[in-house]
Amino acid sequence: MRCLLSILIVHYNTPDLLRRCLASITAAEVDFSFEVIVIDNASPDGSVKTLAGEFPRVDFHFNTQNFGFARANNQGIQMGQGRYSMLLNPDACIDADGIRGLTEFMENHPGAGAAGPMLVYPSGALQLSCRRFPTFRTLLLRMGRLDRWVRGPVRHYLMQDWDHQSVAEVDWVLGACMILRREALDRVGLLDEDFFMYYEDIDLCLRLWQGGWKVYYSPQVKVRHEHQRASAGLLPNRLTYEHARSLFHLFGKHRLAWW
Repeated sequence: MRCLLSILIVHYNTPDLLRRCLASITAAEVDFSFEVIVIDNASPDGSVKTLAGEFPRVDFHFNTQNFGFARANNQGIQMGQGRYSMLLNPDACIDADGIRGLTEFMENHPGAGAAGPMLVYPSGALQLSCRRFPTFRTLLLRMGRLDRWVRGPVRHYLMQDWDHQSVAEVDWVLGACMILRREALDRVGLLDEDFFMYYEDIDLCLRLWQGGWKVYYSPQVKVRHEHQRASAGLLPNRLTYEHARSLFHLFGKHRLAWW
């Protein structure tokens, strides 16, 4: 490994968000080496290519088509030289404390295959970014926006019965910002590319647990996340299709509890 950390950003058609994200990273000063890799999934707006000139320390790669979140992140992981790989959405901003904090957390927890920070909205409000493994019913309730009437299963799934203020072993953390140990990925495999988008983070964390690695939530590190869906770059009906397809793939693959 040539550096300690590789920060990987998959981008599609949100150059302003990406610019803000890269500015937060490149301004960070830490006492270890890290690299930043951007994988652009064939954004139709060519303005993203101008960012390569604005951020010369960032390694840009431009795909000829939209390969989806999992496959593009795998490209970045394979290109990266770090002991750790951090998946970061372009609508998230992480500073020096965040980069240092997550990396040091992994160094201090050798059994950790993955860890996620506390995600907060721009207002500072908490995002529920660590969760229990879902049941099929839970995700159907979420997809159908029925959780306002059937709250119990979703509340359990989102860990709303916990204050999110302490370090904990959790089932899974959101892929919007997730640091991964390369050694663990070498053992359990990279992201499953059969997920175009959605639920690939659940699948990976489940495989890490099955492979003997732990997944942690570390709230000492806070990362601002816009939580915008603009980067999906898909029409609403395509979003619904990919959401449903990934849902059935997840439960078919792992034979999780359907009800």
